[in-house]
Amino acid sequence: MNEKTFMFIAFDSTHKAIHFERLLMSHFAIELIPTPREVTASCGLALKYETDDHQAIMAFLEGEDKTGLRLYHYYKKEKNSRAVESEWR
Repeated sequence: MNEKTFMFIAFDSTHKAIHFERLLMSHFAIELIPTPREVTASCGLALKYETDDHQAIMAFLEGEDKTGLRLYHYYKKEKNSRAVESEWR
């Protein structure tokens, strides 16, 4: 069974996507990707990271303005995928 899961942040602007990429890139294994098609409202870019890094990234981003950002957990099992919006914590 082919199963994949990761977290991603969707942005309302390319400027914010690049800003957060620069903040995180030297500290975490992140990747700027096209926003998964399950999420329609965004600038088209998302910041992908491993679920294991979630708590550390949330702590690192504490105090950052997250207006216009949406956080998701992505699940893919074989041909079925879904993005579930999460709370900022």
